[in-house]
Amino acid sequence: MTSSPARRPRGPRSSCAGSHISDEEVSVRMKRVVCLALALLLLTACGDRPRAGLSPVAGTKGGTGVNSLEKIRKRGEIVFGVKFDTPPFGSIGQGATEPEGFEIDLATEVAERLKVRPRFVEVNPKNRVANLDSGKIDVITATMIATRARDKAIDFSEPYFEDDQRLMVRGDSEITGVGQLDGRTVALVQGSTEESVLRDKAPGAKILSFQSWPTALQSLLRGDADAVSTTVGILTGLKSAADKAGEKVKIVSPGIAQGPLAMGFRQGDAALRDEVNAALMGMAEDGAYDRIYTRWWGKVLPEPYKIRVLPSGA
Repeated sequence: MTSSPARRPRGPRSSCAGSHISDEEVSVRMKRVVCLALALLLLTACGDRPRAGLSPVAGTKGGTGVNSLEKIRKRGEIVFGVKFDTPPFGSIGQGATEPEGFEIDLATEVAERLKVRPRFVEVNPKNRVANLDSGKIDVITATMIATRARDKAIDFSEPYFEDDQRLMVRGDSEITGVGQLDGRTVALVQGSTEESVLRDKAPGAKILSFQSWPTALQSLLRGDADAVSTTVGILTGLKSAADKAGEKVKIVSPGIAQGPLAMGFRQGDAALRDEVNAALMGMAEDGAYDRIYTRWWGKVLPEPYKIRVLPSGA
């Protein structure tokens, strides 16, 4: 039998009075221990927990994902995050209570093909992804340009529209392109991709950020900004509003940048994304997409966007 290693004799316990550590220091150290313990508990409790109300799915990005399609079918309703202030994509007209527009019609048609009813919740560029991640909405359908950077945070459908970023200036302005923006002020909406594009194309421009495109338009009309820069679709709606108010504006500088608009989904929500893609492709095949497009864009952009349609065979 091997002998146990000799234990070192314990010295006498020192009282608090004779200790080099004061009561205050002991209290501080204990608080730190408690805080660390709480942090570890929170990490353990929340680390692998799926979002509330969403079922985990195997085989998606990162090994796990969400399946909101099952929940949508059970409640018979799909919630789209849309714009309420951006015609012709989505807006609420004077005296109306429900939004209307190109994206509203697209979302309604998608819901019909999924055999559920649509519900619309207002979002903006700053909160749309947060509302998606929290489960407040199921799909973003809010003039969102699909980019590689955004694709790291959310999933995208097939693009349903492609737009061209331009400038809108007052009717008497001499500005015709981004090359004339040095030292000028350009109004944009916070969280939009247009800002990063403009900083690259016109680094000498001053950026003025707003919560919505209508307020950006007002800054142009007041003279606070020299231009508004966004996609031609949004600019068309803003110009229409300005024309109705008797204000002279014009859209200039084509070709600043182009980007595809797509619907956004929670990362790994593959079942819902695939069903929406199937609906969009079906709309492209049977003419429903062209009818919706022509209603909202026929006079401005007469050539309908071509949604990519995959072969239906196995």
